[in-house]
Amino acid sequence: MSLARRSHVGSAFLAIGALAASIGAHSGQPSNESAVASGAPAEVLQVRARELWTSAGQRIPDGLLVVSDGRIRSVGSARDVDRALPLVWHDGVVTAGLIACRTQSGTADELQDDTRTVMGAARGVHAFEPASRDFQRALAAGITSMAIAPGPANLVGGLTCVVKTAGGRVLEPEATLALSLTGTALGRSTTQGGFSFGNAEGASALPGPAEGGPESARGTRGTRAPTSYPGALATLRELFARGEGPFGRAKRGDLLVTIDAWDRHEVLRAAQFAREQGLQGSIRGAPLAGDPDVLAALKASGLGVIVGPYSAAQTRRSLESVKGLAEAGVPVAFALDAPEHAPLELRLSAARALRSGAPREAVWKALSEDAARLVGAAESIGVLAPGHDADFVLWSGDPLDLSSRVLAVYVDGKLAWSASADD
Repeated sequence: MSLARRSHVGSAFLAIGALAASIGAHSGQPSNESAVASGAPAEVLQVRARELWTSAGQRIPDGLLVVSDGRIRSVGSARDVDRALPLVWHDGVVTAGLIACRTQSGTADELQDDTRTVMGAARGVHAFEPASRDFQRALAAGITSMAIAPGPANLVGGLTCVVKTAGGRVLEPEATLALSLTGTALGRSTTQGGFSFGNAEGASALPGPAEGGPESARGTRGTRAPTSYPGALATLRELFARGEGPFGRAKRGDLLVTIDAWDRHEVLRAAQFAREQGLQGSIRGAPLAGDPDVLAALKASGLGVIVGPYSAAQTRRSLESVKGLAEAGVPVAFALDAPEHAPLELRLSAARALRSGAPREAVWKALSEDAARLVGAAESIGVLAPGHDADFVLWSGDPLDLSSRVLAVYVDGKLAWSASADD
């Protein structure tokens, strides 16, 4: 029979049974909130919180989350506590785990190939290294799932994947088909130069990093085909017309796409191509989506937008694009682009969008349920709801307030990280 223990982590008091012992939590008196009966199923856990965020705009004060076999069994009121089962009491906020879109975490830079234009058969999951410390850092930032994807250097970059940050679990081995209609994919050469993150606006024909543009762009072009936007579109049309492999699946709506497109004309081309081919998914980039024509095209295409990461030098016009997209009903998510960017920057991007007028509910959805939707994992992650994976975070306060801290992270119902164990 396991005994509930109390652990003090900042302002949170955790009554954790056998799980607490596994992470070296401070021992204390058995909690009055919990008693574990002999023979109780060890895979069942209750989490009582001052406030549960089940999804955007839905909050349960003094709520109860019940987890069984790594999935959420129920979400409701603390009145339903079963004192015969293990209980975690958290004097703070509990939410679904954060989802980082577009990252190269744990791949050791193995997602790029300068020798080929079309890599439809490439699979990001083959570069996934679960033991990478990138994922431990992500857990400490409250991130429980990540979409591993190539950069924009290839017209067709292959299949992205969605992985958990603990346990080495691959949630979606073939999440989306990565396409690129950016200048970076045109006439690429391994000898091309570039500019680094933080260059001044106007340094490139593309939006600069301060406006949400790509952090590296090619200053010269090589000879690798296609060498023009019309050539890129012609190649993609031919691939989708043949309908082989992932192209046929995307055409039928069985596989989402993610299209890199940054400047105004690239985004308009990408939106038009998606409508023409009947594709579903998202555009990665579109930093100036406040442009009326761009916003109209995005809305008509049915695509979502993956933005960021946002820097301290980001222009207001770029930051306000999240507000415009949300008001137009276009789903948004945040890219991380780790390991170049620290996992903590995911929530920082959200805070910057929030300060620029984006609605709170839209910003939270961009970190959770809309992110899950855009990477093809909405049935498993992104919300606290029965049947979904038990990925959740214990916060000291409002997770959209940067003063709030991550105190503990659970992935698939198991404690994966805690502040007390990391100290």
